[in-house]
Amino acid sequence: MTIGVALGTAAVGLLAGRVVRAISDRFAPRKGPPYAIEILTAVVFGLVGWKIRLGPLLPAYLYMAGAGVALSLIDLRTRRLPDTLTLPSYAVLLTLVTTGAVISGNGSIVVRLLVGALAAFLLYWGFHRMNTALGAGDVKASGLAGGVLGILGVNAWVLGIGTGLVLAALCAVALLIRGKGSASTLMPYGPFLFAGCLVGVLAA
Repeated sequence: MTIGVALGTAAVGLLAGRVVRAISDRFAPRKGPPYAIEILTAVVFGLVGWKIRLGPLLPAYLYMAGAGVALSLIDLRTRRLPDTLTLPSYAVLLTLVTTGAVISGNGSIVVRLLVGALAAFLLYWGFHRMNTALGAGDVKASGLAGGVLGILGVNAWVLGIGTGLVLAALCAVALLIRGKGSASTLMPYGPFLFAGCLVGVLAA
């Protein structure tokens, strides 16, 4: 069953990858290897399906998988995370999770989503206040990752958010050592944020 779900969600990811490509190209058109985005989205969808399995929360996690890939690509290309994609994702995620909570009869899922999102937002807001290299878009997007991790528990939240921050810090140090940036250089934190989120989900 688990393998079947993984293969099924990977197939859905191939189709969703075309949407992800269209969205990312809308904000920052760029040519790349054929079908690379579709394959990447399929892999992420397959991993999420393998971990979450069939259940009322699977649509929410698949949505976040697609949104995370799209936002990461846009951030890599433009060094920004657009509000027009980030902010509506909160409404979509809350709707999908609430629907899942109603189906499963477990209202605490929504509470964990909100607490995880708020905790991540406050943490990133604090870092943003201390270092302008972390942009406001990163702060706004952090709640999405924190929310889906919060559903899975404190350990998943700490691992996912922590992994994202560590990966970003290592990249920043590497840029400083190579003389390609400074403490205030704006860098794309989105890919690290969502990569850490994926790690947290898979390890939960």
